[in-house]
Amino acid sequence: MKNKKSKSWYKLDNAAKIFPPTTDKYDTKTFRFAVSLKEKIDSKILKEALNVTLKDFPIFSSVLKKGFFWYYLEESDIEPEVTLESSPICDYMDEGKLLFKVMYYKKRITVEVSHALTDGTGTLLFLRSLTANYLEIKHEIKDTEILDTSSTISKSDDSFSKYYKSSLNVDGKVKEKAYHIKYNNYPENRIKVIEGLMPCKDVLKLAKSYNTTLTVYLTSILIESIAMNMSINERKRPIYITVPVNLRKYFPSETVRNFFNTISVSYKYKDGTKLEDIIESIDKQFKSNLTKEELDKKMNGLALFENIFIIRLVPVFIKDIVLKISYMLSRRYHTMTFSNIGIVTMPEVFDKYIDYFDVFASTDGMQACMCSYKDSLMVSFTSHFINTEIEKNFFRTLTSNDIKVTINANIVEEDDIDEEML
Repeated sequence: MKNKKSKSWYKLDNAAKIFPPTTDKYDTKTFRFAVSLKEKIDSKILKEALNVTLKDFPIFSSVLKKGFFWYYLEESDIEPEVTLESSPICDYMDEGKLLFKVMYYKKRITVEVSHALTDGTGTLLFLRSLTANYLEIKHEIKDTEILDTSSTISKSDDSFSKYYKSSLNVDGKVKEKAYHIKYNNYPENRIKVIEGLMPCKDVLKLAKSYNTTLTVYLTSILIESIAMNMSINERKRPIYITVPVNLRKYFPSETVRNFFNTISVSYKYKDGTKLEDIIESIDKQFKSNLTKEELDKKMNGLALFENIFIIRLVPVFIKDIVLKISYMLSRRYHTMTFSNIGIVTMPEVFDKYIDYFDVFASTDGMQACMCSYKDSLMVSFTSHFINTEIEKNFFRTLTSNDIKVTINANIVEEDDIDEEML
């Protein structure tokens, strides 16, 4: 009798440990990345491209398992599918299934991935590789520029463990409780998506006119957009924007697993506040938080929990309770998240086939994401809220500064969404 081949398994990276106990059908902890091409998608070729891509991303062929002490990822024999896009946005990933989905609709390829598996950078690398493989097969493109040179082993690294330092020097700043956005929700856990496509160079020029970066400028507009709808009493609370940070920019790593941390910037809006005032404050906060020393403190604080020996011996169901409480407490200092995925690049040979990339994520409140490809900047909002005032304020601020914004949405209003939004 032949022995069955033992399956590879991976401990969840440190950032991923919070996701299994806090994932539910209201907030699925899922990313959704998409690329819009200039031609209709051939599903058979997409499946072929997926099979090729997975050879470079073996950890994507894993399922989430629950052990006695921790959750972990285990290699699976499940055959990945390519399906016509029809399920709800950022839908719940059923237990025992693969932690990603590949879908298509007309000219769009969409990848949804569980945050327990990877972060935004890892998801984007997977989609870029899938897109390149698809276009190479479809158009018989040979000898293209190598998109990714990292090994399959380095892709599966747990970089948190690699860079963890045993130290109690962690971030322990006392914060004031945040303003929380409270609107009526759509029924049945429905997520609303509103995204705006605009010329990147025009928005960059606008940011430079305030002597700041694109991220700081748009974060400041976001804070102002939230404040416009706050009452006088609500303005007693600061607006906190959580900003994910790709740690690969500060610590050498080629992992496609989670390797990120977050910083939090805040502003307490007052009568007479000008956009310049917000930009000045947020710019200083970004500069003070985005240093290797500060990120080191935050990373050590994040990893401290799992590296205390006695905690390792605590059963997973008790850890789940502790992590849920910890997550709930952290939301006291959170208004919404703004994630800048950054500039998406592809080998030049593929440019004539690609229109733009976009990204958004599931949320338990409201989240904004942004990415750019060539001169196409996409800013997207996801929420469960029926109210659209924050999104309207944000995009109207841009259009009032002569930025041309094309709005896409998955909601149907009584009035046309483009006219109503802008």
